[in-house]
Amino acid sequence: METSTNIIGLFLILIIVLPIALLLKNQNTSKKRINQILTTHGNGTSKSFTEKDEINQKIVAFDPTHKILVLIDQNTKPETVTAVNLNEFDRASLVRQTEPSQVKDRNEITTQVEILLEKQGTPKKERLLFYNFEYERPIQITYFRDNQLAEKWLDIIQKSIA
Repeated sequence: METSTNIIGLFLILIIVLPIALLLKNQNTSKKRINQILTTHGNGTSKSFTEKDEINQKIVAFDPTHKILVLIDQNTKPETVTAVNLNEFDRASLVRQTEPSQVKDRNEITTQVEILLEKQGTPKKERLLFYNFEYERPIQITYFRDNQLAEKWLDIIQKSIA
């Protein structure tokens, strides 16, 4: 009787501990991968990126001394990494693309939100994609948060390149 109780107890402990251990392992692996990406783009260290945000599997990091901005989008498979040297641009704008909606209550639906960086007098442009309806879950809260993130970083970028 006591042996069967011990076996059931151990089994229940494994059921509880195993998912938590796997979750912690995945989080640690993700943090290491993000730090490796930032180290690659940040002059050999990820500590130079003092401003960071993470929303909806998107990480935005900024190095104010070297004016390097990195956007990591983990929603795409494989993940998309966009690194931009803001010293090369002099204008930034927020671009929203919309399409007509099939839903009665809405006239149109936003399909993309991105920041467009431009160098005046040259054809050089860089796009930082914050929201894409095609591969992200098409729910309003995802768009709302990604839009807020884009607006916040547009302000930071404009102050940096001014």
